[in-house]
Amino acid sequence: MGLPKVLLVEDEEAHRLVIKKSLQGHCDLVVARNYHEGVEKISDQNFDLFILDIMLGDGDGFDLCARIRKMDCYKRTPVVFLTAKSEVASKVLGFTLGADDYIVKPCDPAELRARVDSKLRWNKEVQEGSKELILGPFSFMLDMHRLEVDQEGSKSTIEFTPIEFKLLYYLASHKDHVLSRDQILDAVWGQATNVLDRSVDTYIAAVRRKLGSFKKCVKSVHGVGYKFTLDSLHEKKAS
Repeated sequence: MGLPKVLLVEDEEAHRLVIKKSLQGHCDLVVARNYHEGVEKISDQNFDLFILDIMLGDGDGFDLCARIRKMDCYKRTPVVFLTAKSEVASKVLGFTLGADDYIVKPCDPAELRARVDSKLRWNKEVQEGSKELILGPFSFMLDMHRLEVDQEGSKSTIEFTPIEFKLLYYLASHKDHVLSRDQILDAVWGQATNVLDRSVDTYIAAVRRKLGSFKKCVKSVHGVGYKFTLDSLHEKKAS
């Protein structure tokens, strides 16, 4: 099997060279020098991951991400923004559009490589492994990044961003095991990341909000981290 195919959409030559050197030997890197080249290559080729700049001379990386997510073949393909835009609003928009990661330039080459490898590894595991994890009322549909919940015979879907889904799945796949913030960071964001361990708390809070009445399934373990458990559901039945 060949190397995974990655599309880089970047309009600055200096950044393209750094990224090429960083990812050399880790993937088959295809380069688009502007927005329109990116659109053409997305349509003509099959990719395993996208790295997008946001500020492109002839277009917008956010628009390109939205276009990618509208294509059935790319609904779950990892998208990484690599950009000089560090504003919180830009990061929020990026994740809302379905990005899996948001890296601010300048970025350490080793960190970029680790984070890209992490996304590609997760994608490969999903494709090659079991497509579904069922725990109690929860059905994790890995290939669609979707969580279905069965409430007394009535099924509903809870929508998560790619990072939120990956975080919850990681906890659920280690049910009743306490996981530290560092373990969660390594598994979800990848090693050598500059994401702060307290960022895990922010994402946990977002996941809990979306879980609604099931939020107690994600428990805090003081001074250590978090665990996924179905104990609260058993308590409800007992009462």
